Amino acid sequence: MALKRTTGLFCFALSASILSASFSFASIENPDSAKSELSRVTSQIEQAKKEHKQLREKAQNVQKEILDVRKKMVAAAGSIQEQEESLNRLEQKLAEFEMQQSLMKKRLDIRKAQRMHVLGALQSLAFKPTEALLAQPLAPQDTLRSALLLREAVPRLEFSTEGLRKDLNRIASLTTAIRAQYAQIKTMAKRLDEKRRDMNVLIKKKSQLQTAFASESSRAKARAEDLAKQAGDLKELLAKLEADSRRTNVKRQEIPTGAFMSAKGRIPYPVKGTVVKTFGEKTETGVTSKGITIATRANAQVISPYDGTVLFAGPFRGYGQLVIIEHGDGYHTLLAGIGRLDTSVGQSLLAGEPVGIMVAQTKPTLYIELRKNGQPINPAGWLSQSKKG
Repeated sequence: MALKRTTGLFCFALSASILSASFSFASIENPDSAKSELSRVTSQIEQAKKEHKQLREKAQNVQKEILDVRKKMVAAAGSIQEQEESLNRLEQKLAEFEMQQSLMKKRLDIRKAQRMHVLGALQSLAFKPTEALLAQPLAPQDTLRSALLLREAVPRLEFSTEGLRKDLNRIASLTTAIRAQYAQIKTMAKRLDEKRRDMNVLIKKKSQLQTAFASESSRAKARAEDLAKQAGDLKELLAKLEADSRRTNVKRQEIPTGAFMSAKGRIPYPVKGTVVKTFGEKTETGVTSKGITIATRANAQVISPYDGTVLFAGPFRGYGQLVIIEHGDGYHTLLAGIGRLDTSVGQSLLAGEPVGIMVAQTKPTLYIELRKNGQPINPAGWLSQSKKG
């Protein structure tokens, strides 16, 4: 669009120069003056051509720079998700260590209580054996049997003591492991924060580069929001967005026919986490889920699962912040539950390019739908099973 506007301005300037030249020639009878005027107009034309070329080169350079930034954002988003995944594993390991430590301490307390009971009885026999035996309201043979049993308990106490020593060593080892795990988590969290800051720098740079196209994006966003207010559900919204983009000739990401279909089973999950609701499962309200829901960590990075064009980005009814991405051949991805949006309507996306981050609250969830010609389909078979989170 910028190139077209630049070309139009150049043509206008060129036409104006030629008309000006014609007018001047008609009013000039002196050949020398006419020659001078021709030279001036020719110079203006050359200057206009030069400026047009410079503007075109500048626009191309800006587009290249934007693409370069987007590629860096893809790499940065992938790195952030890897850090999030590592942090999840470390936190799970820490929880396991703490659970083992808690069980070992309970086991140790039980063993200590048993030892105290037996040791008390043995001490009573050792210091006052006669009184201890006479005090028992039992038959002599039963009293003798009790004494013998207590004496047999001594080797068992030694074995129990060895078990206690091992338990104490195990607890000490777990305590050391827990401390090390906390240190790792602290280091990993710091790295994650650094990577998020780097991502914010890239997002800001991309936004600055796209300033020239801000007005067009703003109009597209306003149209999408207006359509969202009119639409009753997602299917209706998709239909309205499709019709609007065709009517306004919105430039779309050039995706070859069949490309999205060929990527089936290899498309990455938009966010790292755990699937807590599957396609077709009953929700809390009793309706059937038309997508999948993933529990994530707070501020988790959300990416575009595949190349596409943003048809909608903003709040929609009960879905919260919703992003709809068109992938060609009638396929659309819907992402709902994002906290902060880092994309806008009309923007083309690369696979893995960030679209936003999850909310900063306890146990946020991302809802994912995949649709073909407006109808929900199970995304599980399309998403890569190698790394769910």
